[in-house]
Amino acid sequence: MEMTQRQMLGSRIRTLREGQGLTQGQLAAMIGNNTKQYISALEKGDKNATIDVLCRIAKALDVSVRDLIDF
Repeated sequence: MEMTQRQMLGSRIRTLREGQGLTQGQLAAMIGNNTKQYISALEKGDKNATIDVLCRIAKALDVSVRDLIDF
């Protein structure tokens, strides 16, 4: 089964987060107003991320939004 774009985004976020040694809880705290469960749902492709959330995740992971969605 082919991955959806949400799943590809979630996989990319997980890869970048783990590459920096961050837990889901740490990333959630860095982007503010989000929980570990929210990050988990994003990484599984269960939730859509707004552009605002994508910008905050990119900043927290020190990458561009393009780096997040370039799959």
